[in-house]
Amino acid sequence: MVGGRLLSRVRPPLGATALVGLLCCATWAQIAAPPQAVWTPSSDAPKDLLTGLEAKHHDQFIERAKAGQIDVVFFGSTPAEMWLWPDRGRSVWDQTFGSLNAACFGSGGTRFDSLLWRMQHGELDGYKAKLVVVHAENAFFSGRGIRFFENVRDIDLNNYVSKYAAIIAEIRARQPQARILLFSVFPRSKEGAEPVMLNAALAALGNNETVFFIDMSKRFFRADGSVDDGMWHLGPPDPGVQKPAFKAWAEELQPWLDRFVR
Repeated sequence: MVGGRLLSRVRPPLGATALVGLLCCATWAQIAAPPQAVWTPSSDAPKDLLTGLEAKHHDQFIERAKAGQIDVVFFGSTPAEMWLWPDRGRSVWDQTFGSLNAACFGSGGTRFDSLLWRMQHGELDGYKAKLVVVHAENAFFSGRGIRFFENVRDIDLNNYVSKYAAIIAEIRARQPQARILLFSVFPRSKEGAEPVMLNAALAALGNNETVFFIDMSKRFFRADGSVDDGMWHLGPPDPGVQKPAFKAWAEELQPWLDRFVR
């Protein structure tokens, strides 16, 4: 904590171990004063930080945040954005969250550095959420490049976890009253070992008091152990998270909605 505030500006994240210690401190949220709201349009973002799509979404998101009355908010990359796609998660979203004050701030192209900047410049201000949902990705986000891990040797677990720890710390600073649900990386294939490694590492960020790690990766496999391509489809014509996965995601969310929101 610096000057009563933690990570109120973009800066290199602390090491994973140090941040996990902060996140597990029961009194941290009571000590840190929420940073002042900063409503920064995408036009004022550092050059090349946001993709065109993400910039468009950020401006929409901060307008929604300014309006207030958000009890549940989602952050993540394309899978989170897909909650609002008509052919993917929209009908499940309406059924699950239609009666709640919910907002989806997921955007394709989201990276660690861009998400942290967005959170520090309006997307976590103007409202007091009861639940913040973050979906983890199995990609390396650096600069404007997005590269999915092709080999477990490509993974720097400490670096990966420390970046999510920094994001969680920012949420805790700006939404100290909220509970945080960190959802696991979704597996894309049976052979990929990286989701297992990443999820095991991410689990350390949960303290079961304010931050909860939820691993629903098993739901992407059939009983015989084969990948259920009805949950995540790799090839054309419609790659990515499929509608049944959003139904499963909603089922995983229900106990938390009942516990902290309703």
